[in-house]
Amino acid sequence: MRLWLAGRMSIRHIKVRLIKLSRSLIIPHFGVHLSYWEHKGGCIMRKIRLLANGALFIIFVFLAVLPAQYLLADKGQHYPQRGQAVANQLILKLEKGRSPDEFLTEVNGHVVGSIPEPNIILINYHNHVKAQKMAESLSRRNGVIFAEPNYLCSVPEVSQNDQIIPDQNNPVYIAGVSPGPYYNQQATNSTHSDSANLLSTGADIIVGVIDNGIDFDHPLFDGLADSTGYDFIDNDEDPSEEVGDLLGHGTFVSGLVKLMAPDCELMPYRVFDENGVGNAYIISLAIYQAIDDSVDVINMSFNTYTASSSIQTAIAAAHQAGITMVASSGNDSCSTICYPASYDGVISVGAIDSLDYKADFSNYGSYLDVVAPGTMIYSALHTNYESDWGYWNGTSFSAPQVTGTCALILELRSSLPGDSVESQIRETAEKDLAWGTVVPQDTLYGYGYDDALQAVICLCRGDADNSGQIDSLDINYLVDYLNNGGPAPTPIFELGDVNCSGTINMLDVSYLINYLDNNGPAPCCQ
Repeated sequence: MRLWLAGRMSIRHIKVRLIKLSRSLIIPHFGVHLSYWEHKGGCIMRKIRLLANGALFIIFVFLAVLPAQYLLADKGQHYPQRGQAVANQLILKLEKGRSPDEFLTEVNGHVVGSIPEPNIILINYHNHVKAQKMAESLSRRNGVIFAEPNYLCSVPEVSQNDQIIPDQNNPVYIAGVSPGPYYNQQATNSTHSDSANLLSTGADIIVGVIDNGIDFDHPLFDGLADSTGYDFIDNDEDPSEEVGDLLGHGTFVSGLVKLMAPDCELMPYRVFDENGVGNAYIISLAIYQAIDDSVDVINMSFNTYTASSSIQTAIAAAHQAGITMVASSGNDSCSTICYPASYDGVISVGAIDSLDYKADFSNYGSYLDVVAPGTMIYSALHTNYESDWGYWNGTSFSAPQVTGTCALILELRSSLPGDSVESQIRETAEKDLAWGTVVPQDTLYGYGYDDALQAVICLCRGDADNSGQIDSLDINYLVDYLNNGGPAPTPIFELGDVNCSGTINMLDVSYLINYLDNNGPAPCCQ
């Protein structure tokens, strides 16, 4: 496997080495003889210079153009175009009580899959009519709620796996300590997740990761059973990643969820093949499976520019079930509406760079909720790479940071529906970025960047003794701290700053008394 990866990644290296070789062979060689001819006469020297320059020009054109064409063809060959769909397949949603048999004869087809409760079926048909035209015809039939081609989808980094930079040190995994770049990076520093984890770690929260699988052999996921989740590509109970152009994507994403919410339970669903391509039907299947599995949060680090009624219907069902959903905005640096990030009930996440500016690749628009770091992100790599850890860029890796924050919120308030979690993410997002202040809802930055600490502090402020509830004991705790030199609020001082004044004093005690005894305003959130 490592040889295969090396083969894929060596084209540019070969190009550079050939250029260096050409310089070392041609330039010095002619340099010796040119100096010789300089003594013998300038005319022959000029001719040789022209020949040398011409040879160098041809070599550089060959090295620069042909490999570039090869690379472009190689990286783009699996990337689905807008509106591209699985050949000769249709997705139908029928009215309750209607049978697919009513429509199979018309299309000369047969059922190859179904989702019973929403009465969605997948049909293979046997004629040369384009899927879009066939879908338009069926959509006009009585009993058909919608009919559409089985559109292809992909992860945003499907043509960017060459950006992976394995950590050559290959550090040993020690929970909470190593690798250093994993626990101490922009993703943790800007969101203050280490401090947030003093209040919440995502314990007992199930996070569904709809992606291309996971590497169960990675030490970060030790204890995660191979039978956890489901593989909708191979239709079995082992959602392990498979060797291909996008090896490591789901593992990298899952590693970032665990970075933010180390005690959450992962539920991987494999819906993208080894090249990072899936389709609307199996993505819909995975969402409905997540509902059946009582998942709390779903991470969707993938996108398409083609709206899919089947995916939208599945997302609406998950939203109705109270599930929080997070999706990446995409990596094409455009404002074109992107799905599923722009669907109602989905938290859309863009990427920022190390200076808090929009990452040059990040999509943007009015549907954007928040941003999170997306450049030089460090996480778990598939163990088939030369290192178990490394760096990668993309909005795919911004989204799971927010997913992790959602898990932290839900540990503290497990009954919150997805809409309330989304509001919490928006309201507590940091609006003062390094370059200036975000005015929501900004098309480049949404409501600001994800701040895990503020998201959880807002749910704990007033719980000065960190008992898990706000009561009269917290009043006594603050009075003891202020008047008798008792212990400060723990584990985070701000828990006692009930009115968000920036300090703890008797006004906070009065505020808390008013809240508990007189039904006054709840502890502040800002």
